[in-house]
Amino acid sequence: MLTATSSWLDAVPPLDMDSVRTFQRISRVVLDRLADDRELLTRLVNDVLRDPDRLSASRVTLLLNRLSLYQDPARGFEIRLNMNPQPDNQLVPHDHCYAFATRILMGGYVHVVRRRTNGWEGPFTGADLEPAVVTVERPGSAYSLGDAMVHQAVMEPHTVTLFVRGPRRKKLSHAAEELMPSWENWPAPAIPGEVPEESRPCTLAEYQRMRAYLIERDIIG
Repeated sequence: MLTATSSWLDAVPPLDMDSVRTFQRISRVVLDRLADDRELLTRLVNDVLRDPDRLSASRVTLLLNRLSLYQDPARGFEIRLNMNPQPDNQLVPHDHCYAFATRILMGGYVHVVRRRTNGWEGPFTGADLEPAVVTVERPGSAYSLGDAMVHQAVMEPHTVTLFVRGPRRKKLSHAAEELMPSWENWPAPAIPGEVPEESRPCTLAEYQRMRAYLIERDIIG
């Protein structure tokens, strides 16, 4: 286990099951309890700096920035804190390699779950998708999706969410490539002059800015 200190999270049952309903039930309890446990949430954010694995897993991505708060590969889950959504990059439907659950702490977004018209597996384009469910997510709301589902979330600028990801279930995730933003909108490289990446580890300065952002907005103490 990669946590530096013990907490009630150490007693969460494994989340490596195939049932999305069971994953949703357990992860929802975890998300609700952690959202109300400001002391633990603050400690987890602060401890990222003391854990090289979690610092490396805290990333600046095409869609948003994230901190890796808790990891336990043996029990099949990771808890993240997502923030700083990139509004120009929110229009790309995509799936994930894992089931996940999320709870909104601040802000909100329009969430679109899409129905695939070309089967449940493999690459897809925008022409292979139809809107299926559209919801407006606000602070306190939560939902779960399996790895086969395609979705997109058009987030308000200061949206912050807790996120539980399950174990990897497929080799690759997919996105509608023709809708991907041009590389000019990708995260700037950590080292000037290098090629931009869709996702890269955050720098120490970026971690410190994320932590200060959470303090300023009273998410952590």
